[in-house]
Amino acid sequence: MYMAAVAVKEMPGLPDADLVTLSKVLMRVTARTVTALAAVPGYDQALRDGYALATDGVQRQEGMQFRVVGEIAAGSQMSQRLEAGSACRIMTGGMVPEGADQVVPQEECQVSGATVTVPADSLRRKNTFIEKKGSQIAKGEELVEAGTILQPEHLALLAATRHVEIEVYRRPRVGFFCTGSELVDAPGALRPGLKVSANGYLLNGLIRQFLAEPEDLGRVADRKGELARVFEKISAGNFDAMISTGGMGPGKYDLLEEAFVAAGGEILSRTLPMRPGQSTLIGRLDGKPFFGLPGPPGAVRTLMNEVVGPALLQMQGVREYQPVVARARLRERVELRRSDVLLVKAGMLSMTEDGQEVRLAGRLEPPTCFALFPPGREVYPSGSEVEVHLSWSPEVARLFRG
Repeated sequence: MYMAAVAVKEMPGLPDADLVTLSKVLMRVTARTVTALAAVPGYDQALRDGYALATDGVQRQEGMQFRVVGEIAAGSQMSQRLEAGSACRIMTGGMVPEGADQVVPQEECQVSGATVTVPADSLRRKNTFIEKKGSQIAKGEELVEAGTILQPEHLALLAATRHVEIEVYRRPRVGFFCTGSELVDAPGALRPGLKVSANGYLLNGLIRQFLAEPEDLGRVADRKGELARVFEKISAGNFDAMISTGGMGPGKYDLLEEAFVAAGGEILSRTLPMRPGQSTLIGRLDGKPFFGLPGPPGAVRTLMNEVVGPALLQMQGVREYQPVVARARLRERVELRRSDVLLVKAGMLSMTEDGQEVRLAGRLEPPTCFALFPPGREVYPSGSEVEVHLSWSPEVARLFRG
């Protein structure tokens, strides 16, 4: 949305791709389209416990008898061809022997010694209870597109088709730091006038949610020297992207932009046409995207969903990296303090018999969506329809985009 695409445009390409064992590729992004190395099932298999019959060329009649010549359990096979008029006992999942053209469930058969008697209705049934080789997945069939976030279901398909390793993009390394002389890392360091750096914990989790690897560069006081040192650390750290919080206002100690430029940063935008977002820096540092976000955690959460997160996903080749867009009716009246800019508010989405409803999230509620209020109106009555962007996660993207 907005500057997300601009932030990664004309920058270095996607991270390198690695061959990773199947047991470790969950939630990784495929670098290539993956096709089946083998058919599923890999052989004609029985769908019921019963008897595999060779009926070809045999006149089918009531109470027809077949000579039982063997037994096939799941995981075993019969070495010889089943001749016409003969049968073998077979278990569900067993490999149907050559020459057999039908499996009859055992409850329909009568066995006497080495002979099995089968009723004519069973012989005339269209359902043979044989699942043919490749009837589920053909060898060479496309399984997963490039740019797919691998889910548990994908791993089951890939294992069934004999994949051992999958080529996936390396997770981007994202360095982040939080500015503010009032910040401390843990409650034990608190004293009057100080507060815990909540954004550090928030960013660590959100960066992981967007499939990247976070690296906390610490809290940085509002002093030029400390800001210069953290930018030196960034330049030496070989990060794929960087995020900061705070220091973006017009105040005396809001020094982030000045320090960014002094470090050689290129500014792409100093503001976004939305709130929160009007005090947001988007740029490039050493050719890598840099996002200078405002300090309030609510603003950080919103901008990660709408701008930064999509850019991180785009960087690693995710095909559908933007938030899922939906329409919902307001459950409650909303009054806005200003109407001259797009306002993005954290929301709670719910399903009712009449469709989707949304209300503004409470101050302690993790949002499930973000409601958009375009400029031009200050009051939205209950029942008004608004656009919502679902709080991004791989599961939400997969479920709502089909």
